[in-house]
Amino acid sequence: MDAGTNQASRPRRRRAALNQAHWQALLDTARDAIVSIDDSGAITLFNRSAEAIFGYAADEVLGQNVTLLMPAPVAAEHGNHIRRYQDTGVATALGRIREATARRKDGTLFPIELSLSTAHRDKHAVYLAIIRDISERRSGEAALRRERDLAERLIETAQAIVLVLDTDGRIVRFNSHMEEISGYRLSDVQGKDWLSTLLPRRDHARIREQFARAARGIPIRGYVNSTVTRAGAERDIEWYASALRDDSGNVSGVICVGQDITERRHAEGELRALQKQAHQRERLADIGALTGEIIHHLGSPLAALSMQAQLILRRAKRDPEQPVRAMLPVVERIVDEAQRLNALIGEFMAFSREQRLNLANIALQELLGEVVETWEPLAAQRAITLALEADDARACVRGDADKLRRVFDNLVRNAVEAIEPGAGRVGIHVTLPTPEKVRIAVEDTGSGIAESVQVFRLFETTKPNGTGLGLAIARQIVLAHGGNIEFQPAQPHGTVFHVELPRCGPLT
Repeated sequence: MDAGTNQASRPRRRRAALNQAHWQALLDTARDAIVSIDDSGAITLFNRSAEAIFGYAADEVLGQNVTLLMPAPVAAEHGNHIRRYQDTGVATALGRIREATARRKDGTLFPIELSLSTAHRDKHAVYLAIIRDISERRSGEAALRRERDLAERLIETAQAIVLVLDTDGRIVRFNSHMEEISGYRLSDVQGKDWLSTLLPRRDHARIREQFARAARGIPIRGYVNSTVTRAGAERDIEWYASALRDDSGNVSGVICVGQDITERRHAEGELRALQKQAHQRERLADIGALTGEIIHHLGSPLAALSMQAQLILRRAKRDPEQPVRAMLPVVERIVDEAQRLNALIGEFMAFSREQRLNLANIALQELLGEVVETWEPLAAQRAITLALEADDARACVRGDADKLRRVFDNLVRNAVEAIEPGAGRVGIHVTLPTPEKVRIAVEDTGSGIAESVQVFRLFETTKPNGTGLGLAIARQIVLAHGGNIEFQPAQPHGTVFHVELPRCGPLT
């Protein structure tokens, strides 16, 4: 070979060396195991990922039969597969990705994803396998299946309704508890609109609004509505709902969990009826006591009125020309006594009259705003701050506006008058302690109420000129609404009255 030939072959050898180095770098950095075998099944290539996955060093397996990496049943058939392909040219596993089982050096078996291809070199077949360890994926899938199975068992065994809707409000699924309550099988209503299938028409607009909120990702908590059973009966269900999201975070539906509270509501209704009867008996007994007390209280004012009137009469008879100015003090006393009697009789009538309510939805912000506006001049005159705060400005109650106005007028006036003129504060705070209740707190920074004082008892008062009927009437009104009123010391000093009333639905 001459010098020219040697010089020409050197670049080719360098290119071949570079190609080999490039090929080896690709093999060594590949995430998947790459294994090649010849037509006898002997391993001719084993990259670093293959070493990591199988636990063998390349030197340990090169030249060994590839069945070293296979479980026994598969290894026994492998040679037959190669011979069949060589004889017929028909490939059953080549050119596609499939899942299989492989064996590590320590003998443990693990799942793999396998892709096979073939080429020919010098009339001999060469097989190339790209192998991915899918143990973690399989574990994750198994865990997911276990979680789904557990969720399914929880859904089916829970003593609660589970209802899944798509974004259009169609029924996707519900559990056996819903089947028991509604009388429908899932197969009867799956894919149907849940509003027209399960809900009374009168509630459609209101509940469609709640569904739209849940579908926007706003959780629904403790919303009560009627569900119509297959037999046409209505059941009261308390719902909690939230959006379902797909892997991309998009809302794919709404899951609703409900509790049948029909019996509880019936029991509460019966309890309220019994409480009303007990309250009625208590009220009649109080009216008897009140009548006697009124007669007692009327004695002194009537005697005073009679004496003052006689005094005016005597003076007038002695001196018919006496100026009216001289009579003014006596007339003023008569007017004061008459007004006190009128107030006493008015409150007696209010207390003795059964509380018949004209119920409507009342916006608390508006009602309490009117109360604040009424008593703000008195508060300002006494240098007292009067403030209204509400956790939800749209909060409303179901009640009689005139009677509730009387309750809060009484509480706010008492709170203002309980504070000595000067720096002080009366706060009205509206909160929503439960989905069905509204709480209104009226708190003052006055001197407080002694523990011995029973403020709701008839004629119990801390005011020098009080009748002792205002809070008794307020309590009667609140109880007639199905609510409750109580008081406690405020911190660091003063008193806070809490009024709880039934909450109404959204104001429209």
